[in-house]
Amino acid sequence: MNREEERQLIQQAQQGNAEAFMTLARTYQSRVFNLIYRLTKNREDTADLTQETFLKAFRAIKEFRVSSSFHTWLHRIAVNLSLNFLKKSEPQKNYREYFNSREDRDRDNKLANNFISPENASEAEQLKASLEKAFDGLPTIYKAAFSLVVFQGMSHKEAAEVLGCSEGTVSWRIHQARRMIKEKLDPYFGRTKET
Repeated sequence: MNREEERQLIQQAQQGNAEAFMTLARTYQSRVFNLIYRLTKNREDTADLTQETFLKAFRAIKEFRVSSSFHTWLHRIAVNLSLNFLKKSEPQKNYREYFNSREDRDRDNKLANNFISPENASEAEQLKASLEKAFDGLPTIYKAAFSLVVFQGMSHKEAAEVLGCSEGTVSWRIHQARRMIKEKLDPYFGRTKET
């Protein structure tokens, strides 16, 4: 969908056309779902929050300024709902459902067996688990900035709009997230902190 088609759908949705909004929702559904999943790590919570994001967007579409970026506006709703949800929920709710599912393990093992030795497959699995653990251990605000830029492909400027902060703050949060991940992975690579 190009910008002009999106603008027309937004205007139709603002006039009460639910089908126009549904077209917009279908366009962005997987991106919003993936963003929220990166933050919650739970498919059920992600599905609920994705639905809540689109419901909130539908209710607020009349206030949306067509001159703004719909993508950024929608992601801001998703991030805010996710951050509020995470503040209220227990840390133990962030299970690794995706990576623990049998189908994914089987698929990963099959791929690993086709391309690398068992030793390398084991090392790759350990690295993957270490990366996931390091990412999951990030404070939520760093995780949100990192997810928007690294996993969603947003520019620092777009991420700043979504998070309601400056570009410099986004850059700093990503820098800090990378530093924290690196520190957590240093033992994996046999590096120790210099004293």
